[in-house]
Amino acid sequence: METTPEAMQPAAPTPGNWKIMMAESGIGMFFLRVCLFLINLITLFLAVPWTTVMYYNAWADNALIDGKRIKFTGNAGSFFIVWLKTLLLSTLTLGLYWIFVGKKNTARWVDSNLAWA
Repeated sequence: METTPEAMQPAAPTPGNWKIMMAESGIGMFFLRVCLFLINLITLFLAVPWTTVMYYNAWADNALIDGKRIKFTGNAGSFFIVWLKTLLLSTLTLGLYWIFVGKKNTARWVDSNLAWA
């Protein structure tokens, strides 16, 4: 094994094939969002945890990072806790919780439920 300074340097990063923000574009995702919104509207937004999981499953199927697929491992039960806590605290604080903390709760939950496929 070579131990020259050049051999010990990490390889320079190469630009990869990333498709994260574009994963939510396209006609299929548009119709999915419309359908999920209608389901939420019909159920008076009680189906939000389930429709959120459906959306992120479809989004993860379209996302691509350096040629690798990711999968979404979250479930509606775990998101229900996050959603209910955010809803209750936002109601109690007249929306202040949503402004300062609540918007980030979903992002944190999604990030914690992503894995390589």
